[in-house]
Amino acid sequence: MNPEQIGISTACFYPHVLTEDGLTIAAELGFPVVEVFLQTESEYQRDFAQVLAQRSRATGVHVHSLHLYAALFDLWAPYSRAREETRARFLRLLDVAKIVGARALTWHGLRFDIDNPALVGPFLESTIWAAEMAHAAGIMLCVENVSWCYLRRPEHVATLKTLGVPLGFTFDSFQAAESGVAPETLVAAMDGALTTVHLADYAPAGPRHLNPGAGIIDWHAVFTALNRIAYTGPLLIEVADLDAPKTLCEIRSFIADRLAEVHSGV
Repeated sequence: MNPEQIGISTACFYPHVLTEDGLTIAAELGFPVVEVFLQTESEYQRDFAQVLAQRSRATGVHVHSLHLYAALFDLWAPYSRAREETRARFLRLLDVAKIVGARALTWHGLRFDIDNPALVGPFLESTIWAAEMAHAAGIMLCVENVSWCYLRRPEHVATLKTLGVPLGFTFDSFQAAESGVAPETLVAAMDGALTTVHLADYAPAGPRHLNPGAGIIDWHAVFTALNRIAYTGPLLIEVADLDAPKTLCEIRSFIADRLAEVHSGV
């Protein structure tokens, strides 16, 4: 794990900052890499992709991944027209990713009736389709662990790994803790396919997506688990309700200090 790989998600600035302006703020704060959270239908079009690509070039900030807006990507929808339109949107997304230079997508996947076999089956089938389409475009589809979606526990990771397609994972520390799962167990389960990491803290009675260090997550355990699987991808800060953008610099220092402790064996 490299401190120079500490980046941010543009979701940190939602809803007060336009998506493309998040790259400018990232550059001003010295962050080299971002995940871009595409928030609206218009942000899944080629014109907007060109805007993002130009902003990335101008700022020198690399777009590692694109985060899909969950409600726009129910690829398993039972209504045929909805399914066709959603899959067409996914193919446009792949075009956006190629223009921007993103190598990965972050997808929540199934987000309602998550234990209903009648939906889980079609979701898994749609995951195979989407992973194959993404792979053909040179992009890795990554399913994220989310407390209110299908992927919550290590056994869900194992099921997705059995699909036999090029499929990655996005690990989210906050979502793991909110799911009541030890974060290190999910990291271990994702070994070999972990592509993106989201960092935020959790407190049972607190606001969601807290700044790392403001909750109950054992960060030494998280970074030790990432170090154990030799994860070398970006560590993306994804917090909410920022009081000021410069708070992200304080979070970066906190993460860098924890990484140094793990590397030194403290």
